[in-house]
Amino acid sequence: MEASLPTRHNAFRPRTIICQRHELIRFGLKRVVSEVVDIIGEASDGMGATEIIRRLKPDFVILDVDLDILNGVEVCRRIVQELPNANILILTDSYHATKYHNQLLRAGARGFCLNSSGPRTLFEAIEQVTRGLPYCDPKITQLVKQSPTAAMPNSNLTDREIEVLIRLDLRNKEIAEELDMKLRTVEKHIECILAKMKVPTRTGAALKAVQLGYVMLPKMPGRDPVTGISHEQTVAELQAELAIANDHLKALLKQNDLLKLALNEKMRT
Repeated sequence: MEASLPTRHNAFRPRTIICQRHELIRFGLKRVVSEVVDIIGEASDGMGATEIIRRLKPDFVILDVDLDILNGVEVCRRIVQELPNANILILTDSYHATKYHNQLLRAGARGFCLNSSGPRTLFEAIEQVTRGLPYCDPKITQLVKQSPTAAMPNSNLTDREIEVLIRLDLRNKEIAEELDMKLRTVEKHIECILAKMKVPTRTGAALKAVQLGYVMLPKMPGRDPVTGISHEQTVAELQAELAIANDHLKALLKQNDLLKLALNEKMRT
């Protein structure tokens, strides 16, 4: 997580809580964001996150979705009910960002960023969300706001039908929850999609959608065939390790400067 950090020496430093289940990523994240925020607490699961946020009432929350006990959607919902002006930045992977994007928006999340995006995007997100403005990582926007390209044959699908089409890998109930639709409305949209795309099954429609250039949601992460760890998590962990190493280097350089000063002082005396 290296990059030139924004200079905000005299700027407001929001009191911040970090909610992230992965210890290494959380540790590296603290090293990076402490340049621009004051970290007053952290949590690794949803219940712990809810309790510490209730108790400390922070200005800003960095929240993962993939949390135990309570997931990020429910944590976000509870936070906003009690702290309506809370500025919440969702920092997660592409799977959870695309599966729960609309539900998180309705729950009150102001910003979305990927763990693997790196510090430049992260600081841009923090800058916007701590000012109470919306922010969405362009990689997430590209997935959740898909539209047909000029190269695609015109299938006369409506925008709403495209929203359903790219989520056909989900169950109907999950589509309904994400798009805030009635279950019967989802079923009617699927019937129209099959008729317009001239395919007999939703599997056929999903396959045709991919052939036409759509990306099916939620975005499934690529994984290492040996470890099973997603590529996004690997990148996030490497960035965390780099941030920790940079922090240690800064401490060593500071210690070296102090030793030089002490040595110079001793030589003078």
